[in-house]
Amino acid sequence: MEALIRNLSIIAYYLSEFDMKAVNALGYANRSIAFKEISIAMGKPNNYLKRRRDEFDVITSSQRRGQCNRPVLPAVQEIFDEFHCLSFDEMTQIVKEIIAHGTLQISSEELQDDAYLHSIDNTLTPNCGQKRIATSPVPVHKRTITERKAFWRDPVVAANALCNADYKCEICESHETFIRKSTNKPYTEPHHLVPMSAQDKFNVSLDVENNIVSLCSNCHNHLHYGTEIDPLLKTLFEKRKELLLKAGISISYEELKNLY
Repeated sequence: MEALIRNLSIIAYYLSEFDMKAVNALGYANRSIAFKEISIAMGKPNNYLKRRRDEFDVITSSQRRGQCNRPVLPAVQEIFDEFHCLSFDEMTQIVKEIIAHGTLQISSEELQDDAYLHSIDNTLTPNCGQKRIATSPVPVHKRTITERKAFWRDPVVAANALCNADYKCEICESHETFIRKSTNKPYTEPHHLVPMSAQDKFNVSLDVENNIVSLCSNCHNHLHYGTEIDPLLKTLFEKRKELLLKAGISISYEELKNLY
């Protein structure tokens, strides 16, 4: 999909899904002004963005049902599948970035991860976080958005996982970090060893302390974006395989590796 068309489609989805809440969040008084000024900023006529918004009404929770009997266009479905799991605040950040820069600089997945880390930081306090592990399988937690499922990551569970590790990197406790201002404890980041993207492959929750490891920023980013992750991943798997089984998460190292 051409970059400009994709960006306008993302904005159209946002305006369809959240309507006046989105218009107001972007600083516009009404829909007409929003269509006009966004279109000018993106180099397209006003009616183009409005027409694309209407196309998304078929699939979003919009109350405008003028096109309800029309089929969902493949390009509309593609954008919806990518972004429908994001919250209003996450989508607002995306759309503001597109309007300000003319393009989306980060992926929806990266933004979702950033929002998750931010929610954990807001959850953590000097007294928050308990040493806790699951001793039996935990049911899968789902949230429903426009009749589609997404798997929720609980920041409290992540806070407990960091506490379990005494706020140290589980690859190597001596890895350098810094002090988190909300807790005055070392800053580490939670990482789901078996990725949440694989939740559909399991009938028990992956969002449990047993499956969340504490990592320094460097190791966390290495696992997501680096080459030669085998040494890190194998170290974590060997440390966690028994705890994973306690939570009903049965997986071999080769199966785990294939998820990365």
